[in-house]
Amino acid sequence: MRKPSLIPDDAPLHARGFENLETETDLRIANAQIRGRIPDTVRGTFFRIGPGRNQLGGEKFGHWFDGDGMMHAMTFTDDGAWYRNRFVRTPKYNKDTAAGKIRCRSFGHNAPGGMLANIGRPPASAANTSLAWHGGRLLALWEGGRPWQLDPATLATLGECNFAQGLRPFEPFSAHGHHHPGNGCYYNHGVSVGRHGPQLNLYEIGPDGGMKRRSTLPLQRLAFLHGSAMSTRHWLFLEHPLGIKGLPQALLGRRTIDECLRFNPGWGMKAHVVDLNTLTVSHTFELDPFAVFHFGNCREEGDELVVELVRFEDFSVNDALRNIFTHHQDDAGEPGQLRLNLRTGQHQYRPLPYLAGCEFPQFDHRYSGRPSRYLYSAALANHGGFFNAIQRLDTHSGHVALHPLETGRFTSEAVFIPEGEKEGDGYLCAAVYDANQHRSEVIIYDARSDALEEVAAVPLPHHIPHGFHCGWISQQRLAL
Repeated sequence: MRKPSLIPDDAPLHARGFENLETETDLRIANAQIRGRIPDTVRGTFFRIGPGRNQLGGEKFGHWFDGDGMMHAMTFTDDGAWYRNRFVRTPKYNKDTAAGKIRCRSFGHNAPGGMLANIGRPPASAANTSLAWHGGRLLALWEGGRPWQLDPATLATLGECNFAQGLRPFEPFSAHGHHHPGNGCYYNHGVSVGRHGPQLNLYEIGPDGGMKRRSTLPLQRLAFLHGSAMSTRHWLFLEHPLGIKGLPQALLGRRTIDECLRFNPGWGMKAHVVDLNTLTVSHTFELDPFAVFHFGNCREEGDELVVELVRFEDFSVNDALRNIFTHHQDDAGEPGQLRLNLRTGQHQYRPLPYLAGCEFPQFDHRYSGRPSRYLYSAALANHGGFFNAIQRLDTHSGHVALHPLETGRFTSEAVFIPEGEKEGDGYLCAAVYDANQHRSEVIIYDARSDALEEVAAVPLPHHIPHGFHCGWISQQRLAL
């Protein structure tokens, strides 16, 4: 029997995909149950993370960012697929679960009890946003605190990760880091308040998983810097005009962090280029303001630093993030390319062709920091309310391929799985929710085909709640 839901009967078609998934499962799916055939070269694990529950005790969390993190894993083998899912056992999850009610402060809601229950308390980690594999550790990432380490086979929570004591208490660690293609290090960042005001903390984590170097750079304001971009020699941050205004009110527990976020084009926008040799800023550019959260590949082309990204005119998308059970989204972001000339100081932004607004850009990570041409994204076609297509852009020719899903089916981010040697020679893998059956499938698409056609689909007996990011770890790197 379906449990009571806070989703209204007239909600958009995709909205039931935000319902809780209470069950933690470990199951095998034989080849005979799979639609199509898993390619022989696709051997490894597809990981997917997002909120596993968005409501508790008859109340919804204040924001999509607040839902308790659940990791999903699907390992492709010769015999079929192995799926499992588990909540990340953060203190927030444990406390709320024990109470059967919302008890912890989060990004979009305060703890019950007024100022005394919230004063001086940072939002509790939901460990729900992204993931990383580094130094033999599977990490669940959030925006405002340490990552959480999980067992890659069972997905059991092993505890917070501080990188051999290199990450200090209460230091933020973003949901998006970078594996350097040359030195084997992992780079991440976090925004905090230091002695001299807002600052960006830079972390360089060695191949062994210990903190190798760290640095800070001053910011104009407490900016919301979700992502960044990295080439072989440079680390790029776009300080867009989205930041926290009224932090004292949040510290006193009178407002949530979400209520303090402001988008103000009058603040201007800067591009900070960090030299990876010194972890210091080598160039700063003044840009026309826009909002950006996710980036594609970044590389050097002559004197220029070039990066693809998804641009938003403002932060109105936050209305959707606050009202996930009722919001119908008509469009998404614009793919674009930013070129920064490190010799002349000039810059150029140009929109890239697209057939549908998009988010969650991905690329062939074998080409990270190198010249590349393909950008993949989840797309929102025909004012569909939520992401209902997968898109591939050839940034050289301008050719766009779009794979729209059938009515009532919605996708999440798609990760690239390589097969051959050439860029783009491989597959895309994504979790797809079918609102008609309230179930999900993990689908493999041919990234080379103009139709981005389905190659194989692994059905599940339940839905995977709409989530944020995913990743692929090959069998060679992840021995289970």
